[in-house]
Amino acid sequence: MLVYGGEERRITGILCWMTIAVFCVLLMIIAWTDYKTMRISNRLNAAVFVTGVCAVFTVPGPDVAERMLGMLVISIPMFLTTVLVPGGFGGGDIKLMAAGGLFLGWKGAVLAAVLAVTAGGIWGIFLLVCRKADRRDAFPFGPCLCGGMLGSFVIFCMRESYLIL
Repeated sequence: MLVYGGEERRITGILCWMTIAVFCVLLMIIAWTDYKTMRISNRLNAAVFVTGVCAVFTVPGPDVAERMLGMLVISIPMFLTTVLVPGGFGGGDIKLMAAGGLFLGWKGAVLAAVLAVTAGGIWGIFLLVCRKADRRDAFPFGPCLCGGMLGSFVIFCMRESYLIL
């Protein structure tokens, strides 16, 4: 991202923070709807993808190659897991991870997945201990993915965004 003067710097900063805000709001909407319905709509995943494309141009951090790799590094293993273990992940979860990986880059996507799996494991144990679910029951993983992406963004990308202030 090239910044030459005061006005361009201010506009660049506004676009960056707008992109970040849209990403965060979309993740909160996805987390809520998946929690309530156990579905992540293709439209919401497409909106996250478009936000990721915008982030390539507006949010400092990973370069284009790292962002493209971010789309694949977790979503492909999730897809393969679902093929081998039907019902392992929903299609919306896989698409969400790919779209979010474009925004976060590959390092951010890996951290988001680690945070999501950790949160999902804790949530699953809680459900089992409280007898709210059986070990064969499914629960929405989208909220865990969204929380992992937000946490990963704060850890990896936010420090780069301070450069635009």
